[in-house]
Amino acid sequence: MIAQLLNRQFIIEQMQQIHEQLRKDAENRRTGGRDVPDLQSSDYAEALAYVEASLAREQAGTSGQRGFTPPPPERRGDLPAELDDYSFISRDPIVSLTQSALESYLDHSESPENAVEQAPQDDARRGPDDDIAVTDRSLPESEPRRNLEGRRLFDQFSITDVGWVSSLVAMGVRNFRKPHGFNDKPANPTKLGDSARLILVGDWGTGIPRAQKVAAAMRGYVEEGMRAKRDVHVVHLGDVYYSGWDYEYRKRFLRYWPVKQTEAEQVGSWCLNANHDMYSGGYGYFDDLLADARFRRQGRSSFFRCYNQAWQILGLDTAWDDNGLKDPQADWIKHVLEQNAQKTILLTHHQFFSAYDPGPDVGKVLTQKIGPVLNSGRARVAFWGHEHRCVFYEPYHGIEYGRLVGHGGVPVYMTHGTGDPFPKPANYEYRGYFDKGLERWALFGFAVLDFDGPTIHARYVDENSLTHKQETIS
Repeated sequence: MIAQLLNRQFIIEQMQQIHEQLRKDAENRRTGGRDVPDLQSSDYAEALAYVEASLAREQAGTSGQRGFTPPPPERRGDLPAELDDYSFISRDPIVSLTQSALESYLDHSESPENAVEQAPQDDARRGPDDDIAVTDRSLPESEPRRNLEGRRLFDQFSITDVGWVSSLVAMGVRNFRKPHGFNDKPANPTKLGDSARLILVGDWGTGIPRAQKVAAAMRGYVEEGMRAKRDVHVVHLGDVYYSGWDYEYRKRFLRYWPVKQTEAEQVGSWCLNANHDMYSGGYGYFDDLLADARFRRQGRSSFFRCYNQAWQILGLDTAWDDNGLKDPQADWIKHVLEQNAQKTILLTHHQFFSAYDPGPDVGKVLTQKIGPVLNSGRARVAFWGHEHRCVFYEPYHGIEYGRLVGHGGVPVYMTHGTGDPFPKPANYEYRGYFDKGLERWALFGFAVLDFDGPTIHARYVDENSLTHKQETIS
């Protein structure tokens, strides 16, 4: 990821340029474009309308990560930057597509601009850069500075070939409007060993240095499990940023996945579909990620079942219908539970409920569609991502063990002290952090589940390989 493309103001300025170019493209009835020759004039007109609406929304208020306002400064006059200045991960599909298009252009070997490997310059005054909080990539001649309010700003930057970028955006919008078909056949059930190890990570697909660090820590548990003759499986709970383009899976995900290609037959790999994966229509997810040999057990399907004698794990797709549950998954779950007596673990990207994002639509469709299952007590354990935190919940909505593990790779601020109370219905949150100058960055992490017959020994590990929490699930 490139520092400028993680700065909200910078993206707004680029969207303004792209909007103007798309207006010209549509008026001139332009067809085709670099790297996307099959575009039609109608594609540019549709992209113009989408970008115009998205830009208006973004100028009115941020679509970035909510609930991470930096804590007040400890020293008078020192103001932390807003998270949108460092880690602008938008929940607006068109903004995310714009970020993907810009990076594809800037990293192209024939682009007039070049993205270089370097630490952003305003970090130089902060001491040794031995732990990069966000990214070490930045554009030359567009260095950040801070204004009096602590905002992190970049010098003006004009795209040399904005027509190239507008074509990429138009392609992305077309894919968003016409998504990849949903595979309504689940993967073939996969049998697990009774002492299997399951490693879970959510929202990991940024490829930044600290996400790579998480992968290295996960790799240690893969190797340990193989040495102990455990049946090892690694599951990503979804989201490859910015919007699930094919190059993003190659650069940010597959390159660093903690299972080697030579281990495809020995170690299981699984990945849920998520909202950012669908922003480009899900083509990269279904046609590139799931085509990798390591994910062959998934059979190009976004929902699946793994089982052993005591437990069954159901991985669900809550993103093809955003924050929902695409049919026929609800009926499939009902059938699976009728036919199998094992205790059930649900894996989703979107949350069933939330302490930090308690809007009326959060988990609404999901809990409605599988309400009878939750009320029956057959699915007492659920893990999900989407929010970039690690949070445990008390028994709620029929789920006894509700666990949010969405802190795999997206940089956010830690806004709480270790002694602050947990918002209900949460009863634990990992609040490890490190200071980087004026900002306090939450630590990334993942979960390791070791099956022992009817019992699961779970540990929660941060990017530094520190186990911060353990529990027994039975």
